[in-house]
Amino acid sequence: MTDEQLVDLIRQSDEEAYRILMARYQDYIYTLIYRMTLHRETAEDLTQEVFIKLYRSLSNFRGDAKFKTWLYRMTVNLVTDYRRSQSRKPYEAILDKIKGWFGDRREEPEARALQKEEQETMQRLLADLPDKYRLILYLYHYKQLSYQEISDVTGLPMKTIETRLYRGKSLLKEKWLEVRGHDHHASKRSRAATLSE
Repeated sequence: MTDEQLVDLIRQSDEEAYRILMARYQDYIYTLIYRMTLHRETAEDLTQEVFIKLYRSLSNFRGDAKFKTWLYRMTVNLVTDYRRSQSRKPYEAILDKIKGWFGDRREEPEARALQKEEQETMQRLLADLPDKYRLILYLYHYKQLSYQEISDVTGLPMKTIETRLYRGKSLLKEKWLEVRGHDHHASKRSRAATLSE
């Protein structure tokens, strides 16, 4: 069944249709919220809130946009409201395992260790980006939304999305090169120290 068919059934008090819709989007919504908050427990709590709000707000869904886009927009708004209500706090640097970022390549142990290290580095660098860049990068690269869909979700003009995507990628690349350059120099210093012993 399509999302829209499920929505129609839910409006007729079909609880099974609601469970199906929840199962279909729970992981997507949790991951989106986690990307915005970088805190697992907060993401779990807000995911529940999204689905409570969804149930109460289905009468507002008119089908002008895809259901998925409408749900994403609701989620982004809810998280934005939540964060406004919180006092300004520095983000906690929490590394979480998000599968599929670098594919599931079956490599030798050394290559797998390097891949894991690069994945953790990339997660740290993404976490350090300003919110406005991190969210756009996440929606574009990991959720593979189009500019138009991102605009529908965030309410931002397409030109702003294009600019933030470009700047976000540039920042990420700069940070990545800094880290890799630092690691490379540290590795050379370590080798030189070993040779001089």
